[in-house]
Amino acid sequence: MAIYEPISKVNLERITNGIFAFTMTLLARNILMPDAGSITDILTFNKYFIATASSVIDFVGIFVLLAMFWMLFFQMFHRMRVFDYHFLHVHMLALMAIVLLPFSSAFTGLSQNFPFADLFFQLNYCVLGVTLAYLWHYARSKPDLLDPGLTDSDAIFLARKCFVPPAVAVLGIFMVLAGTRYLDLLYFLPFIIIALFFRNPPEESAC
Repeated sequence: MAIYEPISKVNLERITNGIFAFTMTLLARNILMPDAGSITDILTFNKYFIATASSVIDFVGIFVLLAMFWMLFFQMFHRMRVFDYHFLHVHMLALMAIVLLPFSSAFTGLSQNFPFADLFFQLNYCVLGVTLAYLWHYARSKPDLLDPGLTDSDAIFLARKCFVPPAVAVLGIFMVLAGTRYLDLLYFLPFIIIALFFRNPPEESAC
């Protein structure tokens, strides 16, 4: 059953925007800052500089990931006319996974001493990616929810884009289990894949 009122598509878009804005802001809390008076010589400065630089890289990487998910969610909304209760409930699960990202990403700072600390974030990332891909799969299975002008090629194009984040998240899980280093590089891999292979939408697409 499609939902028109009181939870309209516009309201769903608004709460999604708010959740993304809140989460992106909350990420800044994970940036390490030295306590007042704790830097007394060049050794302590170097220690805190390296730790802070690492936390800034994590912040930038996760911010980029969130920006990618934000764009994919709204590309999906743009191709939909309305949504139903099942879509709404699963989307709420996706929003919960988004809010959890700053918390799960904070564990990545422990990875030097506890390699499996990265696993919590990768699982969180995977749940969000799978939920995104499922939402568009479900929407495509319900033509009444979609914009009448949507073409099959455009729908398939977006579906393939939505599979990129969960695929990279699964790769990250395997890398954690294998004890591979440099997981930070995975933050940017989905954007690189989308830029290389999904830059130009189908010509007959209206958007």
